[in-house]
Amino acid sequence: MGAVAKAVEQAAQVPQLSPQAAIKQVLDRYRPVTAKLLAGTGVGEETFSAQIANAVRAVPQLLGCDPATVLGSALKCAQLGLAPNDARNLAWILPYGRVAQFQLGYGGVMELARRALPGIRFDGRAVYPNDEFDVDFGAEHPLTHRPAVVRGMDRGGDAYAWYVRVSYPDGTTQVHVLDRDGVEYHRKFSKQPNGKMWTDSYDAAALKSVVLDMRRWLPASAQLTAAFASDEATIRPHDLDDDDTDTVDVAHVPMAPNAIEVGDVVE
Repeated sequence: MGAVAKAVEQAAQVPQLSPQAAIKQVLDRYRPVTAKLLAGTGVGEETFSAQIANAVRAVPQLLGCDPATVLGSALKCAQLGLAPNDARNLAWILPYGRVAQFQLGYGGVMELARRALPGIRFDGRAVYPNDEFDVDFGAEHPLTHRPAVVRGMDRGGDAYAWYVRVSYPDGTTQVHVLDRDGVEYHRKFSKQPNGKMWTDSYDAAALKSVVLDMRRWLPASAQLTAAFASDEATIRPHDLDDDDTDTVDVAHVPMAPNAIEVGDVVE
């Protein structure tokens, strides 16, 4: 019996414990596999354990999930070099019923793109009714956005558009915008259209939709491809053994209707 299969069998025999103890027990039992999967990531076992603890503190409902799925999602985060469940929105381990799922955050997409092309810069925002906002395809500087707060006004309601601007090292700029219809179009393709990301953090989900919609123009890398392939997946440690997700073609996701992009505009 291989090391992974043996660890899976042993983990299945964990007795009834408190949720915290169950996670620790599974982490201990999977330690040989974990050490193998963490090799080369730059994430040590102590840091890895701390990341799991921080993720659970941020989302306590993870304590009710199958511990192996929490561990698997955490390993995927470590392999991608994205700390889960923090304010940077790099990646998330989220509960769905009795299992945890890995979710790529919009910050994670941007971070992986920066690694693929050093010097690339991103900024993006939600746009509210009382904001001053304009995208002009023919302008030298295509985007204008002055938030309502700097105009001494309240937001005026919920956001109606979301944008991301990419500045490339060669001086070109690309702006991509989705209105609410475009975001909802992307939501239909989500494996969890009514999941916590959409119900609790709509702006974050919308910005992620913008980044996903423009990903065909982002610099390609094996890490970015692997991250897209694992997004919204339930992962257990043995799923990552001899993982070949970086060969998955993720380019063929339909563009959202009403998407606006400004490509190769020199600032």
